Amino acid sequence: EVIDWCIREGMIASERKCRVCDKNMDLVCKKRVIDGYVWRCRGRPNVREHDVSVSMRKGSWFEGSKMSICDILLITYYWFNKLPIKYILKNVKVTPETVIGWKRFCREVCMDICMNENSAIGGMNAIVEIHECKFGKRKFNRRRVIDGRWVYGGVERGTNRMFFRVVENRGKDTLLAIIKTSILPGTTVISDCWKSYDCLEDEEYRELTVNRSLQFKDPETGTHTNTIVKKWSAIKRQMRTNPRRGQFDGYLAEYMWRSAHPDKFREFLTAIKLIFNPDDVPL
Repeated sequence: EVIDWCIREGMIASERKCRVCDKNMDLVCKKRVIDGYVWRCRGRPNVREHDVSVSMRKGSWFEGSKMSICDILLITYYWFNKLPIKYILKNVKVTPETVIGWKRFCREVCMDICMNENSAIGGMNAIVEIHECKFGKRKFNRRRVIDGRWVYGGVERGTNRMFFRVVENRGKDTLLAIIKTSILPGTTVISDCWKSYDCLEDEEYRELTVNRSLQFKDPETGTHTNTIVKKWSAIKRQMRTNPRRGQFDGYLAEYMWRSAHPDKFREFLTAIKLIFNPDDVPL
């Protein structure tokens, strides 16, 4: 039933062509494989003799995993609903390392989705708040020194549209590049970065006010950056465990995807099918 459901949902290919004779292969039973089925094609009349087998998972999201498809779907559902590892281990017979690895894979999917959906925010009459923040842990419990990653974030007021960019170096040149790629013309941009970098009189920033009709405002002019500051707080709560450097981007992408698609597990599966399309693989 699980395999039939995956085929109907497009998570597993509904047919497969033979690389030798280009005919449709048959989905046949095979006890020695975890799913119990493989695609197979044997030589037919007037075709040179051959016996070709292909994994049922080829090109799919399930390819490469040693877990059953049922366990993969369960772990993904539990991760999506933020259930703790102890709960998952109680309901799925796998190791803690397997659960941790698959949750990391889910966050990588979020990264792919965010890159594919990476569109600029703002526009005419829209207000975008930009703020910078450093994520990490304090060195030797000192109050001011933090070892971690710098992130620029932007949130469009009144919507769920946002962006976050992890950067190696902060500064006005980095911020300028982010504004050019992430903010639409006609936007009012509010940030306390202008004061920190003293950059609004720079020629390139002044050109943006003319060529792209951007308006730059400082929070001291009566505006505020409460919206983006609240986002930072929410992200930091999610990252209380201080993820390793190589995993930080995944946690950030997970937050972005969850914010844009709350309580929509089916949308996550749809995104998976777009990234891991089992029908879009070579013979």
